[in-house]
Amino acid sequence: MEERRRALLSEEQHRSLIDAIQEAIRFGFTATAIPQDQHRQHHEYLSTLLEDRKRRLLRNEKIRASVLGWLVITVLGGIGTGVYQLFITAKEHWK
Repeated sequence: MEERRRALLSEEQHRSLIDAIQEAIRFGFTATAIPQDQHRQHHEYLSTLLEDRKRRLLRNEKIRASVLGWLVITVLGGIGTGVYQLFITAKEHWK
């Protein structure tokens, strides 16, 4: 098959065709590419989004830890209050 293609095009024509195809591909790529300044703005925007997300996750983790801490304090306080009331009630009934 390769021999048949070579018979249709000379080596110079074959090289010229390859160069033309590569140039067309390069031109098509650069024609659809975005400008460098806009590309840089997109990257800055994405890095800002990632920083905001990281900050939000850290804030949420701090809130979660704080809420869990207060939950533990509340539960221990409730248990302490219940035990205190039990002792007061038992003391009054043992008189």
